[in-house]
This record gives sequence, C-alpha cells and structure tokens, in this order.
Amino acid sequence: VFDSTAINSTQRFANRLQSALFPPYRNWCRLIAGDDAKAEVEDPRELQIALDIYTEKMFNVLRQTSFDLAMSEFLLDLCVGTAVMLIQPGDEETPIRFEAVPQYLVSLEDGPNGLVDNVYRKHRLRVEAIERQWPDVKLTKELKKLIDEKPSEEIDLLEATIYKKDEDVYCYHIIDQKSKEELVYRVMDSSPWIVSRYMKVSGEIYGRGPLVSCLP
Repeated sequence: VFDSTAINSTQRFANRLQSALFPPYRNWCRLIAGDDAKAEVEDPRELQIALDIYTEKMFNVLRQTSFDLAMSEFLLDLCVGTAVMLIQPGDEETPIRFEAVPQYLVSLEDGPNGLVDNVYRKHRLRVEAIERQWPDVKLTKELKKLIDEKPSEEIDLLEATIYKKDEDVYCYHIIDQKSKEELVYRVMDSSPWIVSRYMKVSGEIYGRGPLVSCLP
C-alpha cells in the first residue's frame, strides 16, 4: 500500500452502498402483499394496512439492534469479495443480534446451484462470556471450573452450521476444540448466516470484489 487511495475508496464504497440500500434511521423497504395473498382476501387494502403495521414494527426492532454498525462492516468485507453476517436471537434490550464476521475466520461449503450450505467459524472468547453468548450452553465440569478460577481465560471454539437435506433443517453446533465436547446444539428451520459475494468466478467458493481487482 503506497497511498490511501484504496483505503479511502473502500470506505466510500461501503458508505455509498449503505446510504443507497440500508440508510440508517430510515425505513428502507416495505412489505407488500403478493398476488396469491391478494386473491385470498376480499379487500387487499386491509391486507396492505396490516403489512404496513408489521413493516413499522420490524424497523422499530432493527433500531434497537446493532444492524447499522454490522451492515457497515459487512459492506466493507463485500468490497474485498465475500461478506458474512451471523444473525442470532437476542434478549429484551437487543431482540436480534447482528454480527459481521471477517472472512478469514470463516470456511464455506458450496451446495447445489452454487449456494452456500455449510458455514464453519473459528471462535475465541473469554470463558466468562460463554453463557451470555449462548444462554442454552451446556458447560462441562472443566469449563465451570475454569470460569470460577480464571474467568478471563480465552478458549478456542468451533462454530458449525450444517444443512441436513433429509430433514430440511440446519444443525447449529458449538464445539470446544480442546476437549471436542459439544457445548451447544440447535436445530433451525433456516440458516443463521448470510453470505454475500460481490462477484463469483466459476469453480470458486469465495467472491472477488473491486478491492481485489485494484490490488495490482
């Protein structure tokens, strides 16, 4: 890097995309009834009034979360080529948790039609934060002892989301890399990951963005 041109341009790329598609503190989309839904009701206008109420509720929830910050980080990664975001249930103060995950921490597996099926992530955090991160965690005796004696100690975890075709569900796992013990297991109807690739070359899993193109 010889000057700040690429760095500044990457920031402008993310800012412009966010201001055009996901402007903060504004309702940037609207739920609209489809033709099939309209055919099932007597007055489609009443259906649209209900959807407008849900649209407003949706944005009220988003304003309680870190969506705007996570989206900014997400679009910066998209400039490189591959952007990954994890969406998790939250608590009363933050109903939904949005977390942009750096590409270097994530491994992806392609499924049919070029779509991402499985996502794996290396995760390192303090043991005292495990229960806050995953309220449904099943702590081992070793981890409980470590939390009591060395709460600031960091451990390595493997986060894996795997699609099961037979049951049409996603299995979410958190595994302690040292002991190989499974700490969290969830079955989900949809994947908690959003993976976006700016441009994809045939045969490749990861995307290529304008920052990669300008590196030479």
